[in-house]
Amino acid sequence: MKSHASKKYLCEFIGTFALVFFAAGAVMISSIGSNIGPLGSGLISGGIITVVIFSFGQISGAHVNPALTLTAALLGELNWALVPGYIIAQLTGSVFAGFTLLWLIGPVATIGANIPNEVIGVTPATAFIIEVFLSFLLMWVICGTAYHSRSHLELAAIPVGVTVGIEVMLMGPYAGAAMNPARALGPYLAHGTLTHLWIYIVGPIIGMLVGGLIYRFSHAD
Repeated sequence: MKSHASKKYLCEFIGTFALVFFAAGAVMISSIGSNIGPLGSGLISGGIITVVIFSFGQISGAHVNPALTLTAALLGELNWALVPGYIIAQLTGSVFAGFTLLWLIGPVATIGANIPNEVIGVTPATAFIIEVFLSFLLMWVICGTAYHSRSHLELAAIPVGVTVGIEVMLMGPYAGAAMNPARALGPYLAHGTLTHLWIYIVGPIIGMLVGGLIYRFSHAD
């Protein structure tokens, strides 16, 4: 049992590291002269989560997201005994990725941290509401494509990746669009400020839990 669980934790660590490295890295590279922009960042974020799900989904479910892990356990899709190990692996992978980016690229673009665009007037409260909604929608897609009895689990990576990509393209430059506490934590710690981190910790947890509960009602067999 311990060996089986350790394989899941390793996949969650590697998957989260990859997600944060490429998603935050895209923001950093875009800020130093590349033409990646919001479109490219969305494609990279959606693409890497698709690859991670296809690669690790059959082992751990490829949550790479503490809010998703909590919701999956609430819905009976994950044993509660695995939740602490999943979350530790995810957060550790995120921190490793954040400091790896700092080491490789340097202290640019707040290490790709998710932040509300206060320059154009986006308040933390607005960013929080958007984060809750985006996370709710993402969880609904995950439930409908991976957890429902009539879904095609082996293909769930595609709609999930597309949803992440669209949300990052549209709302990333405006309100951060993390939908994932692990996506946010590593870059924030590497940057050395936690000012807006609460938005991207609390928002995804609330949004995904609500999304999961509403899915249970709307998709009941």
